[in-house]
Amino acid sequence: MENLQAKLRQSKLLRQEMESLQAELQQSKLLQKETEALLTEKAKEKVLAEVEKIKEELTLKDEGIAKEKEAFKNDAAQSYLVGFDEAVEQASGLHPEINFSQLGLGKTVINRQLVEE
Repeated sequence: MENLQAKLRQSKLLRQEMESLQAELQQSKLLQKETEALLTEKAKEKVLAEVEKIKEELTLKDEGIAKEKEAFKNDAAQSYLVGFDEAVEQASGLHPEINFSQLGLGKTVINRQLVEE
């Protein structure tokens, strides 16, 4: 559970960093528009190249965050699966006379019947 909470905190931090990077990218775009009006053609080319470099760096960071976010989702799903299996195992240990084999993650109880969701 602590692992999942740590991953949730990590996801929140990653989301905040992604939002910060997106705001920084928007700010870079605005700055680009403002400076284009003031610079000579040669200076403009140099600044545009730098802005493009920054945009590429931010895009790479954004992609990295997206990958980490996806990995977090996968880890959370795996933790959920393991937790379910452990709960079934514990219930089986406490009540060996009950058949828990019908239980499943994609099932729910409707009218006292276990059905697929």
